[in-house]
Amino acid sequence: MAKLIANNLYVTTWIFKIDDEYNGRGHAYLNVDNIKSLGELRRKQLEINEELIDKIINILNKQLAKKVKIAMGRLYGNGWNDFLSAFCKVGGVIEAAPTCMSNQMGSPSIAFFIEPDGNVELVGSIDRFAARDYINAGCFFPQQSLPNMNMMTISKSIGEILYEKGIIGHVTVDLVSFPDPTSP
Repeated sequence: MAKLIANNLYVTTWIFKIDDEYNGRGHAYLNVDNIKSLGELRRKQLEINEELIDKIINILNKQLAKKVKIAMGRLYGNGWNDFLSAFCKVGGVIEAAPTCMSNQMGSPSIAFFIEPDGNVELVGSIDRFAARDYINAGCFFPQQSLPNMNMMTISKSIGEILYEKGIIGHVTVDLVSFPDPTSP
């Protein structure tokens, strides 16, 4: 985690996702702006080296349990310690959240079917919307957050790779859409 933060000092929010959960049950997030000493390191734009990484590790050791927000905290009785235990037991990912405003982000999902012969059929696509941070409240059909994207092309690309790995059947892929920060 410390190396992720050190190498991506522009990232404000980090999301922890437990692999076998759904509907936000295994999500937690850390806004590094809420940790004053990390914010100061970000503003200084220091050179990334072992000393910086050690500083970040020390800061995280002291602050992480207090500053991480668990999307569905009631599922993890002892808070961060229970969440971290489940994360380590099951596995998961730590992802950088897009740096745009949350109202500019979309959450499209694509559903498709991989037939036994490898043919991929698009079932549909939706946009999810959240009631609270990282908790799905419902869906809109059809999806509008990726209006210029060909959902069949995306489905076929992913479906062909999954088929090569021996996977067939129904698949849903969740995506995140947001404006390109380098585009005017």
